[in-house]
Amino acid sequence: MESLSPSEIAEKWIQAWSGTEPPAVGAGVGASRLDWELPRENQELCLESIINVLARIDGSSLNRLLSVLAAGSLEDLLAVNGYVVVEQVEVLARRSLELRLLLNGVWDRTIKPDVLSKLAKYRNQRW
Repeated sequence: MESLSPSEIAEKWIQAWSGTEPPAVGAGVGASRLDWELPRENQELCLESIINVLARIDGSSLNRLLSVLAAGSLEDLLAVNGYVVVEQVEVLARRSLELRLLLNGVWDRTIKPDVLSKLAKYRNQRW
């Protein structure tokens, strides 16, 4: 598997999801890595890549890319490995209005209750 930086993964993800149709499974290495592989296999790189995407898109208002990032990569990361990254996400959420908005778009049906309780104070305006 090609080794990409968080910045490169973010760029590939944005390119893949900026089209009118969702990217095909496996299309665009960066997109498929952030959408599937990284939340499960490399939590640190996943979170860094999510932050890189958030820095490159309009994270201050609801839009398609923010929605896909929230209900896709971030949701998967929190559902599969939330216990690993929850403290880091908390620190980032304290500093970033954009990350708080992103957290509010995460569907919580598969996220462990203890992870959700730690993030609850940042998720008071669900969308």
